[in-house]
Amino acid sequence: MPIRAIWRPLWWMWALLGLATLVALYRISPDRLHGYGAVITPVAVVVCLLVLRRLWELPPATTMCAGLALTIFSGAWHQIGLGGLPFDRLLIVFVLLQYIFRAPGVAHVPPLRVRNVHLLMCVTALYVLGSAEVAGTLTQEASALSLIDELGLVPFVIFLLAPSVFSGQRERNMLLATLVGLGAYLGLTAIFESLGPHALVVPKYILNVDTELPGERAGGPFQSSVAEGFATYACAIAAAIAFMQWHGQRKRYFAGFVAAVCLSGCFLTLERGVWLGVVVSAVLTAAMTRTGRRWMIPAAVTCAIVLGGALVFSSTLAHKASTRVNDQRSIWDRENQTAAGLRMTQVKPLFGFGWDRYTSNSLEYFRQAEGYPLIGYSLSTYSGPGKTLPLHDTYLAYVVELGLVGTGLWFATLLWGGGEAVFGGVGATASDLRLWKLGLMAISICFLLIGLVNPDQAPFPVLLLWTWAGVAVGPAREGARRPLRTTGAIRSAPA
Repeated sequence: MPIRAIWRPLWWMWALLGLATLVALYRISPDRLHGYGAVITPVAVVVCLLVLRRLWELPPATTMCAGLALTIFSGAWHQIGLGGLPFDRLLIVFVLLQYIFRAPGVAHVPPLRVRNVHLLMCVTALYVLGSAEVAGTLTQEASALSLIDELGLVPFVIFLLAPSVFSGQRERNMLLATLVGLGAYLGLTAIFESLGPHALVVPKYILNVDTELPGERAGGPFQSSVAEGFATYACAIAAAIAFMQWHGQRKRYFAGFVAAVCLSGCFLTLERGVWLGVVVSAVLTAAMTRTGRRWMIPAAVTCAIVLGGALVFSSTLAHKASTRVNDQRSIWDRENQTAAGLRMTQVKPLFGFGWDRYTSNSLEYFRQAEGYPLIGYSLSTYSGPGKTLPLHDTYLAYVVELGLVGTGLWFATLLWGGGEAVFGGVGATASDLRLWKLGLMAISICFLLIGLVNPDQAPFPVLLLWTWAGVAVGPAREGARRPLRTTGAIRSAPA
């Protein structure tokens, strides 16, 4: 019977890691070690090392849930005042290191299983990396981060890890509790930043970003109303699963409350693409089950009554919703962008202009159309100042930048991975994961529809989608349980 080894680093290894961290901080940002920072920074490093040492012993689901929760602040660590360290990405890398170096926490989880879809993901990643290198955008920070987070390099890795990390019911409950807690925070934050009181919005950078969002749309910690809409809807789905699985009235009431505030947050984003995705996703998913079909009409009537009452009793909300519904500027933006994208596709149809090249190469492809103004290149006018707008169609944007070849690879991974997660699985595992599969179907439909009228989303929606897909796939089958041993060099190390 094979023996599964585990590794516990000795105390001096953690001390060496702390010393290396301090040296790196001194080289990157020496101001952190001056004045009060000379005391605060080393103490913070020691605390972080103690936390990491504890996480090394725990199951990887703990670290994964923490990394997923912190991803809602991705890109905002500077604004929070934590120095720009990507805590979310570091925790996800830590999970990968737990598997590579055989941490005690992974000793009792099923082994990783590489399937054909993972090979396709590797081919897709290599293609996009090559496209970015040829286009000269691989060394640009924004382009590299969008490739890692939004296209799916990190989510692809998570899709490999998730079936093993969340293999047991306890681990899946941990993820469910994390999503329900996130839903409570995101839904209430959307309500507070849209309707007040603003004093309850935490962190405060959200209010500063709200002044830049047109129409005062709720963007939450993502600084994006689209990402906020998808995230709150996904958390509402998780709350619905919790309502059906959790025991105890208080827990179920809390899950129902979270689902309600999350759906309110979806509406307060004032994003028509989010509204469309949520409605179509909810209807199609409900139609897949007998219980859903039975409750479809009562749920629709209840939502209509609640929404109508909110619009009647809140003149502010009614004004915002009416303004957003009648807004034609965003429609003209998308029409101009789509026309420019199609012209670019005709020039380079197979391999595209290169990763993240739309904003720098699209200006010359805009043309004046009949019936509406020439806008959509920037936040102001075609030739005026303002931030350059991305193409508000994820699929067309990939065709422009990656060509039909790269877009076909990306879309194939999306359909293959999601389809295998929804329709795969056999026996008891598939029945245990039935609600997760239905939830994945719901958020996948919403994700695909939002992509038709919006650009790439923030890191959290893509990461959550692939994490959920990995959970729905289920763990690999195991044989007999294997005994554990520690390597000889570390056997005497403290646990």
